[in-house]
Amino acid sequence: MKPEVPDSSARMVRLDRDTEVCIVENRPLEELLFNRSLVGVRFRQACLMSTQLFLRHMAEELTSWPVSELMILSKGLAYQLGEAFARETERNLPTNVVATTRVGVEGETAKVDVPYARFDAGGERIIVGDTVASGSTLIAVLDEYRLHHELSQVYLISYAGSASGAKAVMKYCRARQIGLLIMYGLAAFGLGENGFDLSFLHPDTVTSAKYVERARAMYDGRQVSAVGWDFGSQMMAPDKYKKLSWVESRVLGIDEETFGGVMPVSSGEELWREKDAFKMRSRDLWPDS
Repeated sequence: MKPEVPDSSARMVRLDRDTEVCIVENRPLEELLFNRSLVGVRFRQACLMSTQLFLRHMAEELTSWPVSELMILSKGLAYQLGEAFARETERNLPTNVVATTRVGVEGETAKVDVPYARFDAGGERIIVGDTVASGSTLIAVLDEYRLHHELSQVYLISYAGSASGAKAVMKYCRARQIGLLIMYGLAAFGLGENGFDLSFLHPDTVTSAKYVERARAMYDGRQVSAVGWDFGSQMMAPDKYKKLSWVESRVLGIDEETFGGVMPVSSGEELWREKDAFKMRSRDLWPDS
């Protein structure tokens, strides 16, 4: 892994005795994590460039042995790993696909089911692009994958990932003698009590001081999630993202303009997949429902 490549830098950070993460810093990641009004094509473009820079740091390792993608639907679509891999290496990236369903969140623990998977590409060495909160989704996916293929190495890239999630995934991989390289964008975030928020201002966040100060100035000291409550909806379901942002602005008590355009929501049931993020405030938001 190269610590310096054109337009990007990376450094290894130890979170505990067993867990190290590589924190990557560059302008596209800053655009993703400090512009909550970024949606549509601009969001998609920032994602692609961020992924290319992640791959640029580990290009030599990825091209030394065969590697396949394990795409977790639907957030994995935002990472555009196949396109980024082709641009950086001029090679094809074989792709396995898996869908997950979150059936509940309790603090830093999530229950995850795997209703669909196609692992035709296989591969002992896989690369995954996924936003990491508790790490439960990735662990469930790796469990399912190992029912079908041997697994010796995992490369995890995450625009926004939690420190606790990194520790959980590392513990899982170490127990099964699976190599793991974790690359996070800008920070190893502390995970909010709702199991969704990844904020630069969380006391457990590990990041450069410049990002803490930037977030404090932008959000008036409030712990605003760097990627919202449903990462990827910025390009796959922009109206849903605007609705979630409307709820978030009210939960946090900050100006709607922080999130760009928002859309009012008449009931929390409209956003049932992410309702665990704000369920404790539902009566305040919709007193008549």
